[in-house]
Amino acid sequence: MSSATVDLVPALRHAADDGTLLVHLQPEIDLASGTVVGMEALVRWEHPARGLLWPSEFLDAADEAGLLPEIGWSVIRRCVEELCGWASLAPLPDGVRRQLWVNVSVSQVLETDFVDRLAALVRDAGLPPGALGLEVTEAALATGSYAPRLFADLHDAGVALAVDDVTAWYGWLSTLRGSPIEAVKLDRAFVRGVGSDVDGDTVVSSFIDLAHNQGLRVVAEGVESWAEGARLCELGCDRGLGYLFSGPQRPEHARMMLVHGAGWTHPTTIRIPPQTR
Repeated sequence: MSSATVDLVPALRHAADDGTLLVHLQPEIDLASGTVVGMEALVRWEHPARGLLWPSEFLDAADEAGLLPEIGWSVIRRCVEELCGWASLAPLPDGVRRQLWVNVSVSQVLETDFVDRLAALVRDAGLPPGALGLEVTEAALATGSYAPRLFADLHDAGVALAVDDVTAWYGWLSTLRGSPIEAVKLDRAFVRGVGSDVDGDTVVSSFIDLAHNQGLRVVAEGVESWAEGARLCELGCDRGLGYLFSGPQRPEHARMMLVHGAGWTHPTTIRIPPQTR
């Protein structure tokens, strides 16, 4: 552990309790309708001396110090509290759920009491089934760290499940048929250049088709340009996140977006011309 990392640990040990861990929310957009259907929770840390830190600046230190589960529970509790505030919002059409998604680490989800604690939080808050969603990592899924029984128990506890940052799928995506996982999130590495690169379009189209064949919803991450958003619509991608729609917002701003939308209109009159080499 580097000296810079070591210096973070003492303050990190108190961050979950002293109010310096912040949760910002990034909107998830239904690409076909433009509706804000949910949010992804992103943790930030207001360091007492260094100011606002992004996850890449402190989560490795937290992991090495064994603090990820504690930080993870702090974020989950904040998300549950936030969801309770959404109960007063008008319902979405056609029974679509508003969902708040949070990443969970392997070390946290493999705690022996993880499911019981989470189920108690969801139950005590009175959250509707599937309102809180957990994003598990593709790497952990590929190594078998998440057992099918665990997925089933989480689903029974009223939690939605998605696979995050998908970069390779042929080895395991077909095994998800019939599992409680409802969505897969396509990594920015694949989204970048969609609409301007024939090969990239082909790869993304194949992924979307395969996921849909397994009954899975596809969420594109890191959508940054109009061309990317429009082409993803044409390819049948279900939802998107990214700076095209909005960056991460403080919760009070995110709630306004849940009501008023993110300024995205389904490009029904736009056709992205075929690409030529």
